[in-house]
Amino acid sequence: MTGNSDKIRSLFLTALMVFSVFAGTVAFSGGAAAAANVSVEQAAEYDSGTVELALNGSTGSAVPRGNIDVYIDGNENPGNYNVSSVDGTDDGTTGRLEFSLDQDVQPNRNLTVKVTGLSGGDGTVVAQDIDVTSETITTTGTNDTDLNAFRGEVIAVENTSADNVNNGPSIEVDADSVVLSDSYTDNSEVYTVDTSDLDTGEDYTISVNNNEEAVVTVSDLSLEVNIDDDVGDGANIDDTDTLAVNVSTNRGGEPANATLFNEDDDKVATIVKNLQGNENVVFDFGNQSADDSPYYVKVTDNQTGVSAESDQINVSESDDGDASFETSTVQDEIGDVSNITVQMSNTEDAVINVGSQEDDNYYIQGQLTDEDGDGEVTVQFNSYTAGTNNNNTVLSVPGDDDLDDVEEGGSFTGSRAALDEDVLEAGSYSMNVTAGTSPDVTSPDNVGTLRLNENSVENMRTWVAPSDADIDDEDIDIYDRIGENLTRSDDVAAEDLVVHEIEASGIEGALEYEQEDNGSSDVTEAFIAAADTTPDRINDDSSASGLRLYVNRTDVGANADEDPVNFTNSSDAVTVVDDPDNNTYFVALDTSDVEFESGNTITGEEDTALNATFSVQEGPLSDDSTSESALYTTSERNAELNLDEDGFVTVGAAAGQTVSGDTNVAPGSELEVEMESESEANPFVLRPEATVGPNGTYTATADFSEYSAGTNFTVQTLDVDGDSDFSDEEDGRIVEADTATVSISDQESDGSEVVVDSAQLSSGGFIVIHDGSLLDGDVEGSVIGNSEYLEAGTYNDITVTLDEPMDENFTAIAMPHLDTNGNEAYDFPGADGPYTSNGSAVTDSANVTVSAEEPEDTPEDTPEDTPEDTPEDTPEDTPEDTPMDTETETTAAEGPGFTAAIALIALVAAALLAVRRDN
Repeated sequence: MTGNSDKIRSLFLTALMVFSVFAGTVAFSGGAAAAANVSVEQAAEYDSGTVELALNGSTGSAVPRGNIDVYIDGNENPGNYNVSSVDGTDDGTTGRLEFSLDQDVQPNRNLTVKVTGLSGGDGTVVAQDIDVTSETITTTGTNDTDLNAFRGEVIAVENTSADNVNNGPSIEVDADSVVLSDSYTDNSEVYTVDTSDLDTGEDYTISVNNNEEAVVTVSDLSLEVNIDDDVGDGANIDDTDTLAVNVSTNRGGEPANATLFNEDDDKVATIVKNLQGNENVVFDFGNQSADDSPYYVKVTDNQTGVSAESDQINVSESDDGDASFETSTVQDEIGDVSNITVQMSNTEDAVINVGSQEDDNYYIQGQLTDEDGDGEVTVQFNSYTAGTNNNNTVLSVPGDDDLDDVEEGGSFTGSRAALDEDVLEAGSYSMNVTAGTSPDVTSPDNVGTLRLNENSVENMRTWVAPSDADIDDEDIDIYDRIGENLTRSDDVAAEDLVVHEIEASGIEGALEYEQEDNGSSDVTEAFIAAADTTPDRINDDSSASGLRLYVNRTDVGANADEDPVNFTNSSDAVTVVDDPDNNTYFVALDTSDVEFESGNTITGEEDTALNATFSVQEGPLSDDSTSESALYTTSERNAELNLDEDGFVTVGAAAGQTVSGDTNVAPGSELEVEMESESEANPFVLRPEATVGPNGTYTATADFSEYSAGTNFTVQTLDVDGDSDFSDEEDGRIVEADTATVSISDQESDGSEVVVDSAQLSSGGFIVIHDGSLLDGDVEGSVIGNSEYLEAGTYNDITVTLDEPMDENFTAIAMPHLDTNGNEAYDFPGADGPYTSNGSAVTDSANVTVSAEEPEDTPEDTPEDTPEDTPEDTPEDTPEDTPMDTETETTAAEGPGFTAAIALIALVAAALLAVRRDN
């Protein structure tokens, strides 16, 4: 007895064969003109532009090519698809009409052929929706073809001896079993195989008359059409939103047609773009009317004919749009770039006006588009360039939003022809904004005020940074450098960076102009271009902006002119970091690359006194000159090692030994401390690294546990560049390692002090209390108190007063510290490091419970009996089945034959039901 699975398999294969026969003829049902003596049984385009019409009889006489009309996508006889020739034998008299076109028809095109001049009726037959194939296999009797096809492609199998054979040669397509079995149509040499229903990843053998002709490997093109908010406004939009889809495929570089259809399946628009492998390509159809909603988009790969459709896109009528200012009053200074934020509701478009012809003798207007769909557009107004007719510089929009149709006018615009003429006057300028695109604004949605104040130079001071600091690294905010490698100072070590912090308003517009319109590649080039840096021209008009920066050497002696920095020859020494939102600009000068106009440079052999001045001169930006200066000195780089009272660098024969010193180089600089043995019995050269701290101290840590006490060595500090002359060479010695013990117990405290049970110090020092919650990774920051200086010896019950009272429980870490510089004052960090054992600090910890003092004579409250609430039973909600939301609507690729596939599914379902009933 045959099992159910065998019955199902048999029925499924039968359904596939029925579907194959149906698919081969469905395009032509009702397609032939009944009035002619012949009709079209089958038609196909194959082999790069050859068309076959299989008729049900002879035309009686040869069909001339002039009687053949070709329609491509409904266009009659397009010039590039002319009929070039008709086959000399198969000219219709054999029951087969074969002709050639000037070029191949792509599978995504719709092909229709009309033949006229035939006998009977109106003498016309029409073949519609002809199968356009992407590949052609010509039978040879042997398998000599391996073909890769994407599922959905239509393949032609040509057999030149098949056209006059009744019940023409059989054709089979099989993988593990036969999935298609059929025969050629009478008067046809071409059989078409639609791969839409074949499985991807399978190899299929095509056989004709039991001869294997080709093996076809079927792949998935993975053509997908997605609707999501990243490309448009989703599947539910209004008539002011963008209708767009994302299209992706696993093969790139080939063109595809995206066609928008309305609710009546009428074509609205078609866009052709090249697809990109595994990347989304946006097909943007703009705004669409709600009258023809809903819409859908069908995308067809031109080369294969594989297509995919989007889900339904619903378009509704929009509410009235509205536009407004986020802030009704925007304040800034003349010469700066003002940020004006426009908020939009139910619209993507708005018109903004700044200024008034009547009140201000100046106005500028622009058309805004909220392209990124976030409901707002930030408009930047550059008051420095206002009135120069350089519209793109005056009004601009950053990011993905758009600004178009900018118009500047008013008598002020006509009078200002150059940047060195007066800018807008300080004062209040009207603003208005209106939803829509009409430039004729009579009733604006919202009004506001742009208040432009006088600019000024407020302050100037200097900072120092290490010589190798990359001060304009975009990954590190300039303010995050403070305390790390940027330190306030007016004493600069030669070769370090001096950073001039300038607080000034009204210069942002000039810098933006230099970058956006005058060719400066970055803010540094823009600053140098905008600011005159030559002091002997301080009162002339060489700088259009009126900005001045000069740095003079002032210690030139009597009866001599100041020696200014030649910024032209020192351009590599300058780096500018701007913070226009806070009217602050950092101008870094590398002292190792500075050249003065005299030709002299800054060297470490002598101190150099400098005066830096930044000013806004009387001119286009200001009616009065304002300036600020900073004085500083450069000096020779040096470092001094810390010595003990005997004049030695003393370390113990243990791990974790520290050597410290002081230096004038910029905090954050990396140094090395070189220690070289003078003993042949214990030779060593150690070079531990050290980082200069905020107060100019540095500490290097080295392991001396492998060397004997009594060994002498030399010590010197090496500069960043390895300069051995950076510090004097000092003598060092290894002694027996200092030892210490400490013990502390859990205790209660009022938070102002803790008690250490006991401690033993071999060389004297301090008992330091660290907060355990802060100690990990921040030894310095965790110190909350220290004892007075303790001589070498053993101690009990040591009370340590905390720097600030603690107001909650904490973990106290007791840690003995050395007095490394012998001054009996606690100087950690930099000196006075902790006692160590096996390379780790000696510590003990305890929990400290902080308890407040009890209040006096406080009566006890007598609590009243409080009835307990009896919770009511709360019925559990029974969740209803909720369909899962899908963020991105995706339609997988589908090729020709989709309607027939539905019929196939119905057939298989009926067959399964029959099998079930039989059992």
